[in-house]
Amino acid sequence: MASFKQLVIFLLSLVGFVYTFYVVGSFMFFLSNPRTPSKIYVWVFNLLDNKSRLETSYGPILYDTLYIIGFVLTHSCMKSGLVKSAMEKMGLAAAERSLYCLTSSLSLQYLIQNWKPAQSIILWQVDVSSSNVYWWTFILVHAFAWMIIYGGSIIMDLPEILGVKQTYYDMKNYAQPIAYKSFRLRHLYTHVRHPSFAGLCVILWATNLMTLDRFFLASLMTLYMYFAWSTDRSDIAYQRNQFQRKVQELIKE
Repeated sequence: MASFKQLVIFLLSLVGFVYTFYVVGSFMFFLSNPRTPSKIYVWVFNLLDNKSRLETSYGPILYDTLYIIGFVLTHSCMKSGLVKSAMEKMGLAAAERSLYCLTSSLSLQYLIQNWKPAQSIILWQVDVSSSNVYWWTFILVHAFAWMIIYGGSIIMDLPEILGVKQTYYDMKNYAQPIAYKSFRLRHLYTHVRHPSFAGLCVILWATNLMTLDRFFLASLMTLYMYFAWSTDRSDIAYQRNQFQRKVQELIKE
């Protein structure tokens, strides 16, 4: 029989699960929506020289960088050993993953809602609305990259990644989900818990309007993923074998 505390934690994890989906959906729109600079921005910035254009970007870039740092610190600190130890002492070990996802989603939503564009400096621009070929190429590239991310998350056990499975198992007095997984998968989880480095890099860099703020976002997020996701050859081999096994299972069906 589940205790009241276990039931409350499970219900809160469900709320966090839904909220995380909402924030990721907002992030998808934030990154993958084809962008066009405002005509007023273009008209005003055309009157400025290069130095003046750069000076108008200082404020937005400063704030945007702070938002990114805030997300990175939240995303990293919440999975530290110190936080996990504190969760265990408070009897919230089963909720650790849910709280991690919730705090990360909150900081990501704050970034999305407060992001300040720096459109005075445009590194490249492609008017995708002027051609059906450009439009569909942009849409299909981003759709494929998001499919890789979502598909990989489902394969890697999405309820466990977002923390719902841990609270459910705790409510049923089972061992934690990680105990039922293979050694090689547990080894992979110590390095990365959600894919995909390649897919997210494509989304960050394959934009039709690369403004200075988007360039900073793509650069800092790429560097963060590169240094934080320290997968090794055994991880890559494991993922390749799992993918091949899934393909074989689908062929047999």
